[in-house]
Amino acid sequence: MGGENIKKANNDLIYDYGSLKTFGFSSSIFSFVRNYKIYRKIVRVIHKIRPEIFIAVAYPGLNLLLCRYAKKIGAKVIYLLPPQIWVWGSFRKYFIKKWTDLVISIFPFEHQFYNNENIKVSYWQNPLFEELKKYKRTDYKKKIGLMPGSRKNEIKRNLPVMIEVIQNFERNSQEQFHNIEYFLILHPDSLSCEIFHYLDNHHLFAILHSGEKIKRPNPNLITITQNRYQAMCDCDLLIICSGTASLEAAIMKIPQIFFNRPNFFDYHLFRYLIKIKEYNLANLHAEKKVVPSFVMRNKNVLLKKILFELNKILIEKEINA
Repeated sequence: MGGENIKKANNDLIYDYGSLKTFGFSSSIFSFVRNYKIYRKIVRVIHKIRPEIFIAVAYPGLNLLLCRYAKKIGAKVIYLLPPQIWVWGSFRKYFIKKWTDLVISIFPFEHQFYNNENIKVSYWQNPLFEELKKYKRTDYKKKIGLMPGSRKNEIKRNLPVMIEVIQNFERNSQEQFHNIEYFLILHPDSLSCEIFHYLDNHHLFAILHSGEKIKRPNPNLITITQNRYQAMCDCDLLIICSGTASLEAAIMKIPQIFFNRPNFFDYHLFRYLIKIKEYNLANLHAEKKVVPSFVMRNKNVLLKKILFELNKILIEKEINA
């Protein structure tokens, strides 16, 4: 089960993972029936081929049960990017101990956590560190990149906040910032008619990765779906809603602001279940505050905080230029 890169490596896919992406408790609940159908389908394949090794990658809502079945038929079970039991649901450690032979973590703090729980764990350096070293800035026009996440429900919540940030910034910014270009940097799996319908309703201009232009009244927003690392690298500042993208930006040393606006149900439930106070992956990895990070429901307060950091970062860049 995987995406485009798995296909390009000449592997047979049982299921394309693009539609599986969920974020938060509410969307996970609604995806239960779909996941159960996929689980049954994969179990039939596992039963047929009787693998010696089963590798689970992230997505514990489905993979933990698949680990259980693979272990039951005698496969060696390896879990890469394991469940984040250090965030919530520490009871899952009992299942992981019972149903896996080895956990592989790419985060030092997570490796230590699993080690403390007496779960067999190996640490691999995050391959992003090596991969992202080759990217250098090639375009020095003033640019702000918007990265609203990769899940459709996440984009629907966060993109409107980003649009309002741009509109406020354009109205109130100093003269030297009036020629800024805006990039909407999306993962190819995130493309949908709904997103472009939203852009159209807000009179925003988009360019697809094919180069085809869609006529819109305001040529301020350019949509990027390919070579996103280079697009990120060419920005003066990124406004990000994805934890992985935030870590990528931190590795490339691109100034950024991280935010997320959860839905009502997730926000109030998370407050009681989550055991950590820091939600940003770049800050967690660095074990200190390296990125301004805001997770809240109040839209007005969120806008003010993002705009304050936006002006602060851009003005500092102007002074140091």
